[in-house]
Amino acid sequence: MEVFIENIPSQTTLNQVKAAIAKVVHGPAYRRHSSSPLNLHVFLFPQTRNNGTRYGVVTFPSAAIANQFLNTHGPSRTEHIFLGRRIIFKPSTKVARPEIVQEIRMTPYVDPEALEKQERRTAELLSRRVKIVRIQFGWECRDRVFSAEWEAHREDAVLGDISYHDARREFRISLDGFDRTHMAVIHAAKITWAASSTNDDKPLAFLSLNTPPSFESSEPRPTSDSIDDLSEGMATMSITSPQKGTSKRLRHPHLHPSQAVTAPYTSLAIRITCHSEDDLETFNTLCREAHTRLEHWVYPAEYRRLFTRQVQSSFTGWLLTFSWKVAFQLEAIVRSLLVDPKELLTCRNRIERMVSDKGEAYLITFLRYLVTQINIRNSNEVDDDDDDDDDDNGQTPQSLKELFARCADDFTLPSKTTLRPIAIDPDNLFDCLHVIVTPTRIRLEGPYPERSNRVMRLYPHNHDSFIRVSFAEESKLQFRVDHDVDGREFIKKRFGDILRNGLEIGGYLFRFLAYSQSALKEHAVWFVKDFVTPEGISVTAASIIAGLGDFTKPDPQLMRCPARYAARISQAFTATDASATVQAEEIFIEEDMLDPSETYNFTDGVGTISRNMAIAIWSELRKKRKKVKRNATYPRAFQIRFQGSKGMLSIDHTLTGKVIVLRPSMIKFEAPDANIIEIARAFDRPGPFFLNRPLIMILEHLGVQYETFETLQDTAVQGAKNSVESLGRTARLLETYGLGASYKLTSIMLNLEKLGVDAPLDDHFYQHMMDFAVNHVLRELKYHARIPVKDAWNLVGVADVHGYLKEREVFVHIVPVDGQQPFYFKGKLLITRSPTIHPGDVQVVRAIGRPPPGSPFEKETLRNCVVFSTKGSRPLPTYLGGGDLDGDVYCVTGLPDLMPTKMYTPAAYTPAERSLLDRNSTMDDVADFVTEYLYSDSLGLIATQWLIIADQASILDPDCLLLSQLHSDAVDYPKTGRPVPLDSIPRLKMRVKPDWSAPETSASRDRAKYYQSKKAIGRLFRAIDLPAVHSIQDAQHDQQSRLQPGKLTDIEDIIDNFHAANPFEDDEVTVAVYERVTDIIAVGRHDDDIIGELWDLFQQYSYHMHSVCVDHTVSNAMLTEEEVIIGTIVAKCSQPRRRKDLMSAMRERTALLAQDIALQIEGDEGTLMEKSLERAWVAFRIANLERDTFGARSFGWIALGEIFDGIKKIEESEGYL
Repeated sequence: MEVFIENIPSQTTLNQVKAAIAKVVHGPAYRRHSSSPLNLHVFLFPQTRNNGTRYGVVTFPSAAIANQFLNTHGPSRTEHIFLGRRIIFKPSTKVARPEIVQEIRMTPYVDPEALEKQERRTAELLSRRVKIVRIQFGWECRDRVFSAEWEAHREDAVLGDISYHDARREFRISLDGFDRTHMAVIHAAKITWAASSTNDDKPLAFLSLNTPPSFESSEPRPTSDSIDDLSEGMATMSITSPQKGTSKRLRHPHLHPSQAVTAPYTSLAIRITCHSEDDLETFNTLCREAHTRLEHWVYPAEYRRLFTRQVQSSFTGWLLTFSWKVAFQLEAIVRSLLVDPKELLTCRNRIERMVSDKGEAYLITFLRYLVTQINIRNSNEVDDDDDDDDDDNGQTPQSLKELFARCADDFTLPSKTTLRPIAIDPDNLFDCLHVIVTPTRIRLEGPYPERSNRVMRLYPHNHDSFIRVSFAEESKLQFRVDHDVDGREFIKKRFGDILRNGLEIGGYLFRFLAYSQSALKEHAVWFVKDFVTPEGISVTAASIIAGLGDFTKPDPQLMRCPARYAARISQAFTATDASATVQAEEIFIEEDMLDPSETYNFTDGVGTISRNMAIAIWSELRKKRKKVKRNATYPRAFQIRFQGSKGMLSIDHTLTGKVIVLRPSMIKFEAPDANIIEIARAFDRPGPFFLNRPLIMILEHLGVQYETFETLQDTAVQGAKNSVESLGRTARLLETYGLGASYKLTSIMLNLEKLGVDAPLDDHFYQHMMDFAVNHVLRELKYHARIPVKDAWNLVGVADVHGYLKEREVFVHIVPVDGQQPFYFKGKLLITRSPTIHPGDVQVVRAIGRPPPGSPFEKETLRNCVVFSTKGSRPLPTYLGGGDLDGDVYCVTGLPDLMPTKMYTPAAYTPAERSLLDRNSTMDDVADFVTEYLYSDSLGLIATQWLIIADQASILDPDCLLLSQLHSDAVDYPKTGRPVPLDSIPRLKMRVKPDWSAPETSASRDRAKYYQSKKAIGRLFRAIDLPAVHSIQDAQHDQQSRLQPGKLTDIEDIIDNFHAANPFEDDEVTVAVYERVTDIIAVGRHDDDIIGELWDLFQQYSYHMHSVCVDHTVSNAMLTEEEVIIGTIVAKCSQPRRRKDLMSAMRERTALLAQDIALQIEGDEGTLMEKSLERAWVAFRIANLERDTFGARSFGWIALGEIFDGIKKIEESEGYL
């Protein structure tokens, strides 16, 4: 309710009025309304008369509170508020604005005096400006000298200034005197350290960054001092500005065009000359306020010209004398900012001699080893800085030439000569080179193993001619829209130019080729350079596209829509496994099953396959996977790419022979020559079902009680905390959340528990592993409400092609892989599909239970699928977020407490119109679409806005319902080419957001920004206390010790120690495993050759493990070995999606690495099972002997897995199992 205020003195501030009223309503008489201080909103009208009096209104959370206040402080009451004179309060004649009432009800009261004090502090800090006369960007050299590679200066006059915005924790270096003001914007977290000192009477400041600044420009700002022309070094500079009158800032890849050549390499070190000593002291003050580490010395500066155009040209010319593979690795070293090109050229003769004597494969592997050693050394130098000790006991730091020589000597040890890449299946995996394009830099990484695709299989000898190019922020996070910056223009100039005109790396020109749909979501695409196949065929980007098929059929409009055209091309780039030796005997085309009006398609994206064909495909896939359980039955459904078709194939028991049945909805273009059946996914097991925030928000509105969610979460929290008490509980936790799968931790721990082994809680390494696992689970629960639901599953959807099921009926047969009994869902079944964003996205259907006699399910149950009816007026999958049957996965549960008490009509999900040209599309048009997509990809924003508005209002709020349709349009955007206009996305209901939406990187919950959500997801969020993971610092410190140079023992010492060591002197695990192994084989003296071979294998593994730890970090610190074993990343991240993607990539890579190492431990094909078990035992003993060396502990887990697998195989062969 609103109350009118009169007789306010004109000099009285809003905060004074608010504080005076708050003093009343925060008294004992009002506590019956709320246990916490009541919030209120005050507005003062602009003064229109010069009579010394102002008017205003105060809004209270409820009419009851307002009436109570008027009863004591109204016009005729005896209690008054005085602010120089009596303030008069009257009932307002207007209704309070609903959004204001809602905001003060949901947000806590903030003391206006404290707020005013904070605002004054921010304003005061912002007013403190450090005047500068010179700025230099350059390179921190290994001999503690700063090489100035670019500079701007004005002698005896001000060039610009440095300011600090406390609320944004952001430094801004501004340069004036142009047609625009140029800025380097630096978040405080990007500053590794700062320094200040006076050298030669010059007040100097220095900033060492871990991430380049954001370079921007704006309309010239008003200055108090006149700015004359800059000195000679700046006189020729000019910047093209946008149309006059624009208020948006522009972003650039450099501070100024003249810096373009050096900026990609020299944006992390900034040396500044201040105008005066007072300005330097102001700089120190701002650093302290920002909690930035501040040193009191500054590098001496020299002009070494390390990155001039001439130097870079000379370096590129040298690269062209090598093969592309070698050139990539050499340029990667410079692009990673580990060395400068001049420094790398000092090793030129050694590199050329190495490639001549040892070959390029040896050199490439050595260069990657060298990079790991440079990274280790750099990490150690950072740690040594805290001790104020120079390297090598005060000696000059080791030069690259010296480090190169040491690494070359180490690398020639016998163990290193066998170092090789991870063994991969060439049909289904390939080594992929990665390029990351950021606003200022181009970074080169890899090669890493990746799943193959149709195009890569066409050119098995030329995989290195393809690169995967990602477009991202400097921190590798996805590019985010800043409404104050013209992001579209920047993306067009920076990224669009590369997409249209190509990318030059190592002297080779790469051109945009295509992308897969999943890669586009990650803002990644494929580029390719021209190459010649071993058969002498010249291949270009254009010839690859032309050879994929005929895109003019069956959709004649396809070629006029660049996005749709690219989506069809993307089918050939989908990651798949190839069943090359399986050929279909017959391929049929059957019509889709439509509703009576022919509006809806019940078989949209799904065909059928004969049982014999399914078995043949699975048999082929199992051969390639090698480590598959013997009793694993064949899947009943496959997601495929075949010729120009895509979608699902489910088994039809009526088909005989090796038959595939496609439907028109699956055929996207014609490619009759692509006859390999490519498997995108084989659905051989049911997936676990987890709740999430959007689903909980909808279920709560549909009548599911909060206590249901609370009970499920409490069970999960308790299970995580209790998991460390025994190996069995730990195994169940890891299995539930998919942790430790690469190292088969669940299986190993269960086997250890059978041997009577207790959890080794006194082992620091194991403690770190468990801390990280529990932290991962609690973090998923707190920040994503990822709550496991027992007896609930994620299943792929297929169609009832036999027409047995009635409308809204489903058939579900679950066969778990953990030994649980198979079962059939019967009765009411909740079904939905992620993402959920509309109240109709959740439905309750009827599951028919066990196959009725005579039904088609009696002959084929289509296990681990949800079979949808093909009857009715509309397919049920389309109810569920506009789903279809081309591979969509559906969530099902029969849990009574999760059943909604009310239902809503599903959204229509009207398809968005395609964006069409008046001609056929070219690949330039596709490049332009990708450029626009990088800016207009609003799917995440829409989902976030929906969830916050649903919290602030309701899922039935008109804005939420509009967002549901916009979300559907955004999902279709990659295929329609029609983006959701950003200005069409509804704004939040209020400035403050729910507390659960605060990023995990926030140091505190700012009460002025976040309110306490009363929805279930808010209560669940607050119910979990996520303690700081202090063990990460311990793990990192321990790892630094394990990474010290010279830590590895030589082979002679290993063999001596191996024969001398008594396994019974080791820990409980070793003793128990030793006793179990000796039950099967004798483990006396082992052949020295086996010990040497497996020690070599360990060193290979250690090398690859280090690469994994460096390549998948979200921070500047490499991952710990413990994180990699568990399969998590502990570091906080402002974009959880980025961490999730990195974890996924890391798990894929470690799974390949662990499998490869396991196969080598097992021995060559034909090795006796007993000999394989002995080899596994030797590998395990080596891991124990080298336990203080990096990689040894995780290597030991792989060896343990092989020991238990070997025992099982032997006992099975002897009939014990």
